[in-house]
Amino acid sequence: MKDYKKEKMLYNATRKMNYKQLDGFAKNIRKYIYNIVSKGNGHLASNLGVVELTLAMYRTFNPEEDVIIWDTSHQAYVHKLLTGRWGAFKTLRKLNGISGFTNINESRTDRFIAGHAATSIAAGIGYALGDKVLEKSRSIVTVIGDGAFTSGMALESLNQLKYQKTNIKIILNSNDMAISNNVGTLSTLFSKIRVKKSYNTIKKYIKESLNDSEIGQDLELILKKLRNGMKYSIYSEPAGFFEDMGIKYYGPVDGHNIKELELFMKCLKNYNNGPAVLQVLTTKGKGIEKAEKNPSKFHGMSIKKEGLSYSKIVGKTLSILKDYRYLAFTAAMTSGTGLDELKKEAPEKMIDMGITEPSIVTTAAALSLTGILPIVDIYSTFLQRAYDSLIHDVSLQSLPVLFLLDRAGLVGEDGPTHHGIFDIAYLRPIPNIEVLTPLDGFDLANMIYTSIVKEINKPRFIRFPKEYYLGKEEDLFKSLKEVNYNWKYLKKSNSNIYALAVGTLSKTVYKALKDYEVNIIGVRSIKPIDNNIMNEINKNASIVITYEEGILQGGFNEEIKNKKVYAYGIKDFVTHGTREELLKICELDLVSIKTNFEKILERVNLS
Repeated sequence: MKDYKKEKMLYNATRKMNYKQLDGFAKNIRKYIYNIVSKGNGHLASNLGVVELTLAMYRTFNPEEDVIIWDTSHQAYVHKLLTGRWGAFKTLRKLNGISGFTNINESRTDRFIAGHAATSIAAGIGYALGDKVLEKSRSIVTVIGDGAFTSGMALESLNQLKYQKTNIKIILNSNDMAISNNVGTLSTLFSKIRVKKSYNTIKKYIKESLNDSEIGQDLELILKKLRNGMKYSIYSEPAGFFEDMGIKYYGPVDGHNIKELELFMKCLKNYNNGPAVLQVLTTKGKGIEKAEKNPSKFHGMSIKKEGLSYSKIVGKTLSILKDYRYLAFTAAMTSGTGLDELKKEAPEKMIDMGITEPSIVTTAAALSLTGILPIVDIYSTFLQRAYDSLIHDVSLQSLPVLFLLDRAGLVGEDGPTHHGIFDIAYLRPIPNIEVLTPLDGFDLANMIYTSIVKEINKPRFIRFPKEYYLGKEEDLFKSLKEVNYNWKYLKKSNSNIYALAVGTLSKTVYKALKDYEVNIIGVRSIKPIDNNIMNEINKNASIVITYEEGILQGGFNEEIKNKKVYAYGIKDFVTHGTREELLKICELDLVSIKTNFEKILERVNLS
């Protein structure tokens, strides 16, 4: 575990600061985060929004002794700065540098690896149950945003807090944003807090009046029911929602006022008669005007790449086909998946159900039964959360649903929580489905076009990596056409060596091996396989080499039977770094492919 012990735990120093000094320190933190992240790597707006929240929390709770769990943890940069990683922050999301998320292998103050939303409350319950067995007394705090709070997993865990007799403390960070704008009734409920100021005003007036009165204590008892009634009538959202579940509610509090935050944090810390929640109102992107005005744009910063992203190809293709009968679903990732392009052209065609992946897949299954084509556009790593829905609700009924798996493969700096390396392995065993792997941007656009225009009759998955089309945009879309998904010979040879490359990886394999005597095949479909070419391989090949940007166990390579197979792909969880660096680590870059092929030739010649 890297504890960065040479660096000071700065949260201790903040406890000696007065509020004027704290405000100045908060500005320095924002400036430091902005200077590092704005160069093109990391989450910006979410971290700018929690500066005062983190300072107040770490002046109240001890991150080394207490358990503080950051939901999703893309907003934990201030936490990292205060817990011994101020200098190391310059290595954020770089190869061999610190992670952009909390990581138990990086610091003892990182209590849970996170990267997917809504896991924090469940993790908190686990810690609470363990502490009960061990008779350990410490605060367990989870920090979760209102976007993640609408996820089914968060609500399931919320339902257990009182029942499991926990004293978990939840800080609900209300900023009206996930990555895209929050959607759904719960997000509306939480956002109403911003306009309902009357309860706090009246509460403050009553408290001041009672303090001035000689019979204040008696009046407080008499007015208890009136106070509660006022809370539920004037201010019923979300106080009533929580307190009806046996969860003590505090707030709302200005998330950028450290003094006020501390008062509420102390109330939260001292309450040990069950679970409690403190609602904190923050502004995503706080302190940087352009980030405040456009928090979605400044949610994640990345170095601008040349060309049109495959995500944008998806959105633009769907917008061209907007007159066909389909609805496209996203899980709070309108911009990330490229569906903002469709939203501009035909907003009624796009459905954002928030961070609810299993519900989206089941909803899509039922929509299919009405005769409308559902298109589920989702990151490969997030679709893992809906595996039961894929099997039980879609595949079992053999329903035509089109899944567009964005970021399939290595995504780069987001690291192991976001790499889409398992989809080939987890999809291959499922009956009644198709898994397509386009070779380039043209192939991707045409596969989507074909799936909508020709109509599919079973679940279809199109997986594509985080890549870019470098040609002219007009050329890409002017000649959309129906295509099949047969495998493609990129080079034919008299050799008995066959190189099979899945999807866009075929471009790199071709560049690396085109000067050698080898048959090079671009695999455009993993399920079904191309029986014509496979029969030819079974007849002629002595050696087969497979390349796939996915986990090897359960991967495409296992389709090759009764032949000597050299399989190249991913063997384990992969760290963070640039996509190019990670492909090199996995020996899927051009130089490694060429070097390993020459080694195979040496072995063949020696034998």
